[in-house]
Amino acid sequence: MNVLFNNSETMLFVFVRVLSILMMVPFFGGPSAPAMVKVGISLTLAFVITPMIGILVPIPDNAAALAIGVFREVLLGLAIGFLVKLVFTAVEIAGQVTGMQMGLGIANVIDPQTSSQMSVLSQFYNLSGILLFFSLNAHLIFIFAIKESFAIVPPYSFSITGGMTQDFLFVTGEMFKIAVKIAAPIMVSILLVNVAMGVMARTVPQLNIFVVGFPITITLGIVVLLFSLPFVFSVLSAVYMDLLGSIINMMRASAL
Repeated sequence: MNVLFNNSETMLFVFVRVLSILMMVPFFGGPSAPAMVKVGISLTLAFVITPMIGILVPIPDNAAALAIGVFREVLLGLAIGFLVKLVFTAVEIAGQVTGMQMGLGIANVIDPQTSSQMSVLSQFYNLSGILLFFSLNAHLIFIFAIKESFAIVPPYSFSITGGMTQDFLFVTGEMFKIAVKIAAPIMVSILLVNVAMGVMARTVPQLNIFVVGFPITITLGIVVLLFSLPFVFSVLSAVYMDLLGSIINMMRASAL
């Protein structure tokens, strides 16, 4: 307790950074998670991380300097949280695209994390990605990355640099690649079915291709989804394991 009391200034900055991160990550950042839960988890992590980082952050006498330091911590926390959110956004994009291809885009549900509409398949991918994230203990890697962030970017040293902007652009491009990888099996199979039905429509004009094709695309999409889940999980597992490196590279580029 004495150690925590002596590091109370450091814990303030740890709490601000952790809370800013949790405001962005999908499993805690949505309106479905109460504010008191976010604050409680942030305080718990701050109590745990503060003695481990081994630095003392003095509170300046100037209130403006303190405000600038806290504001930098908020920006860095939002940046780290946004980096994690991009991974789950890729999963949602894959679900939206495949849902539209299968014809399930008309059946939308409300996402409790963002209070926005998304397809049923996108919600399935999103929940599966969150469950996989915790089952692989990727949240422990995420907490370790938060701890390492104070060694790489101490308080008062965060800055938005050109290297950080390039890292964000690179991760954004990778987000679309991940979405294409996840959606590729269903997209390719539905495309082949649409080509086959187009040939059938030209060969047998009496056939109502819209009535026949709708249940075929849905059934085929569900079958391909079931068989492609191991591939999807392997792609997401590799992405989760690389998340620590992406966060560290971004923080190194943002350090003064």
